[in-house]
Amino acid sequence: MDYEDLGFKCGVEIHQQLDTDKKLFCQCSTENVNEGADAKVKRSLRPVPGERGSVDDAAKFEYLKENDFVYNFYRDVSCLVELDEEPPHRINPEAMNTAIQFALMLDCEIPDEIHFMRKIVLDGSNTSGFQRTAMIGMEGSIETDQGEVKIPDVELEEESAGVHGKEDGKKVFDLDRLGIPLIEVGTDASIKNPEHAREVAMKIGMLLRSTGNVKRGLGTIRQDVNVSIDEGARVEIKGFQDVRNLDKLVRREVKRQKSLVELKKELKENNDFDKEFSDVSEVFESCGNSIIGSVLDGGGKVYATKLPLEGKMNRELCEGKTLGKELAGYAMAQGLNGIMHTDEEVEKYGLFEEFEKVSQHLDKKEGEVVVVVAGDEEKALNAIESVVERAEKLSEGVPEETRSANDDFTTDYSRPLPGSARMYPETDIRPFEINKEFLEDLEERIPETLEEKKERLSKEIGDQLAKQVIRSDRLSDFEKLYERDDFGKEFVANFFVNSLKDVESRYNVDTDALEVSDFEEIFELYSKDLISKDSVKEVVKHKVIDPSKDASEIVEEEDLKKSSDEEVRQVVKEVLKQKKDLIEEQGEHSRGALMGVVMKELGGGADGSLVNKVLSEELEKYLN
Repeated sequence: MDYEDLGFKCGVEIHQQLDTDKKLFCQCSTENVNEGADAKVKRSLRPVPGERGSVDDAAKFEYLKENDFVYNFYRDVSCLVELDEEPPHRINPEAMNTAIQFALMLDCEIPDEIHFMRKIVLDGSNTSGFQRTAMIGMEGSIETDQGEVKIPDVELEEESAGVHGKEDGKKVFDLDRLGIPLIEVGTDASIKNPEHAREVAMKIGMLLRSTGNVKRGLGTIRQDVNVSIDEGARVEIKGFQDVRNLDKLVRREVKRQKSLVELKKELKENNDFDKEFSDVSEVFESCGNSIIGSVLDGGGKVYATKLPLEGKMNRELCEGKTLGKELAGYAMAQGLNGIMHTDEEVEKYGLFEEFEKVSQHLDKKEGEVVVVVAGDEEKALNAIESVVERAEKLSEGVPEETRSANDDFTTDYSRPLPGSARMYPETDIRPFEINKEFLEDLEERIPETLEEKKERLSKEIGDQLAKQVIRSDRLSDFEKLYERDDFGKEFVANFFVNSLKDVESRYNVDTDALEVSDFEEIFELYSKDLISKDSVKEVVKHKVIDPSKDASEIVEEEDLKKSSDEEVRQVVKEVLKQKKDLIEEQGEHSRGALMGVVMKELGGGADGSLVNKVLSEELEKYLN
């Protein structure tokens, strides 16, 4: 596709958790602990007017959908601040410093005073009904292969509560995540194509990781993307986590909008939408469909309508998304599982006769399709109204809205696009003043970027190993030990990117609990020639099993002390005597088998390179 010709516009927003010890507005830990809640709290939320006196559409939508929520409270990682029973404490200085340093890395202007605002959020993810957020930097930019991309703003805000599941029909959240410091950074709409969107997101992610103070792992970073084309509309896609496939998500959204624009032109001449719908529960009372049957047994309702879209519901808007699935998304946003319609094979639901009766009841004509929803009465009513309203607006093209990303890179309707009405000042937090000395100190300590670090390391340990180190979760540990001349740069790099994985997979242990001091202690034994390279892994394994023991104690107890050259030679000679039949039969080709036997006899007490050298010498003597 020619994205310039399509009038393509795109911007990305990155949300990254910071790896601070404490949360943004209290002294609680930022560790995740979401098992065995110490208490449960129920809350009801409702929208309030923003700073300009109007209520945000997105907030109203969430309020009408569901406004009772349950929160799991965990004593070790949440307090009265998370429960909104106590005002926020003094802002976490570590989080503020990291956010400002990151903004400086983007060449942002830093305001003289930083003020927090309240952003109304009524989906239950904040107990207070709002999220605290502050603008940290303005008017920044990054350089990419396809030109400069502007960064209008960088925010520091509190992370939302994590979804735990459902309980008695109510959405349940965990308070362990609520309040973790979060950086939000957004670009302007100058991104040129889907591949450029991916490059920009990855570049921002790289700069965030370069601060050395961000969390890693699933859910710690999320990408939102805004996409539009000519005759389309700005659509915000929320919560995409797979940055390496961001281009696929953007490409499918462009194709979806392009298809809707084409459909709009077709429907211009036929805008005869009947907004009426009927309660057809009685028709389905004796049906054999388990889904509808369970709805009716639970006191729910079945509603039906007809739309002038016959033959179009199965039309593909983009890969994985038909018009029928598109409209189903609006029913799903109201809490239903989707819709059924006569453009699909209703026989597969065992509902052919029922749909025939509904079609007669609605006086279905040629060119019309019957759509049915089933669920709790209020949700089903909201769902059928939402589907009819969206179908009617197909003749207007693409609506501005917020959509959620799916694993197959398609999107579903989530809620109306939020506006400025959801913001109002936070009165519980004093402004944070930025003085000249404070800013100069942070500028002097701006860290080396990962790109710069990779280029430097490549000259010392090679490009491939440098790439692996930069991507490693143990990068900070590596950097603390890398400069030790007695350890060897390549040994340290190989250990953290390769050997640790080998230890975890071979011995089924988790090395995350080990501190950099543990590795330093083990590496010192290796550098002093007291243990072999293979024994390093053994010591690490035993250190994980019993952290109370020091490395020297483990070496002594497990008999892992390095064998001398003479001891290795003696073992080799003994093995050659034992395996003389094998040697006479295979000659030089017996080396591989002999190597395995010798290494087993030594029990990791010697490096393979030394064993191979001694074995080669002794085998040659034996054969001659």
